[in-house]
Amino acid sequence: MKKILLLLAAAAVATGAFAEGYQVNNMSAKQTGMGHVGTAMKLNSESIFFNPAATAYQSSKFDISAGFTGILSNVHYRSLPTMANGYVSGPEEKSDNKLSTPIHVYFNYKPTERLAVGLGFYTPYGSAMNWGDNWSGSHLVQQINLKAYTFQPTLSFKIFDNLSIGAGLMISWGNFDLSRSLLSATTRRNLIADTLDPSIVQLTGAINSGMLTGEALAQATAKLKTLEGAKGYLEGTMDRSLVSAKLEGDADVAIGVNAGFLWDITDKWSFAMTYRSRLNMKVGRGHATMNIDPTTAGLIAQLAQLKPGLVDIPALDQGTFNAELPLPTVVTWGVSFRPVPKWELAVDLQWSGWSAYKALNVSFNEEDLHIKDIYSVKNYSNTLAFRFGAQYRATDFLTARMGMYVDESPVSSDYLNPETPSMTKVAYTAGLSLRPTKCLSIDLAYSYISAADPERTGSYPLYKYTTGELEEVFSGNYKLHANVFSIGVGLSF
Repeated sequence: MKKILLLLAAAAVATGAFAEGYQVNNMSAKQTGMGHVGTAMKLNSESIFFNPAATAYQSSKFDISAGFTGILSNVHYRSLPTMANGYVSGPEEKSDNKLSTPIHVYFNYKPTERLAVGLGFYTPYGSAMNWGDNWSGSHLVQQINLKAYTFQPTLSFKIFDNLSIGAGLMISWGNFDLSRSLLSATTRRNLIADTLDPSIVQLTGAINSGMLTGEALAQATAKLKTLEGAKGYLEGTMDRSLVSAKLEGDADVAIGVNAGFLWDITDKWSFAMTYRSRLNMKVGRGHATMNIDPTTAGLIAQLAQLKPGLVDIPALDQGTFNAELPLPTVVTWGVSFRPVPKWELAVDLQWSGWSAYKALNVSFNEEDLHIKDIYSVKNYSNTLAFRFGAQYRATDFLTARMGMYVDESPVSSDYLNPETPSMTKVAYTAGLSLRPTKCLSIDLAYSYISAADPERTGSYPLYKYTTGELEEVFSGNYKLHANVFSIGVGLSF
């Protein structure tokens, strides 16, 4: 059982590192203020991410943009009413997350009127979640930190004055760490009910029968004392993490394509589409470190003398694991409208092919560890995201923005877990740009993100390692919200 738990932690690493729950949309402080629209807009160097084709419309020879975002998210969990808890919901538990700070840097150069070349660096995935060591779902996740990076060289060409195409190579890599409790409360209760209690009853009966004498009686009495002590210790530590594993790894470099076109239908209307190809992110040699409470280690040693393998905590930190996760194809259609020179409105519709993520296979590289592969079914679904934004150029010094978006969750309620408590998100955004000089822009933005529903109820199945039988269904209600602040600086010359 402990082996499966550690392997499932490895699976969670790959899942959490790149799934919707940790997808970062903050690739521009300007566009954060506009609800992350931008496919059909001419954003100079920032179009390297939003639509490579639009960089050919840059008015200056050089354009540089850089910035960072602070994301502070909070997730609340409450267990469902069951017969075991008297049909009363459990106490609310709250994550204590670190501030995540994705960054972006873009550089675009126009050597000719129709050609543009550029470089972009951004963090499309990255977050941090900390539930604490002893919360009720610590056997699923205690803490996770992850970052993913993309470097994108880009080329754009204006075929006609009103039509351009562009493409860039997405060169992506990342790293993570995740901690998880292994000797869960459910495992401890099963150990007590299935093994310790029957052995205690059997030994008590044998001792009380008077049939044991001398050395046999002394051995039975000592064994009974050990088992009763083990039971008492396990029952008294249900709210503590006794054994935990920390998994760390680096995702190998994966290469994809970000391509698009932009068509100015009229002076006021533009239409565009972008395509981001699927990426296969591979963790080739992740490794684990283990933390075992000293008292627990002594107890495990005592139980091993009585019955070898009763509590199996293998030295998995001596091995390495591998896993592979497909990141989906993403297609975005965009329309922008400029009714008057001071106003621009934009709408983006994004389709993400999450159905490519059917399952996750995790394997240990060292065959001599004799650890079975884990095939974890995910059954993600394709999703749509709708984004709307508007900006108003009040003066040459000040531009104001606002927007909103709705982003569907790809995760079904049958596989909802606290590693990535995915929900359909609704966000409201606002921002502004200050231009103290003609070539300098200072951009600020804020967005508030929450779930489309006040809370989402879901469950996550855990299976026994040896038999494949269902051991536990971790269910509950989740609520989430996030506050996002972005700041950027742009230079044109």
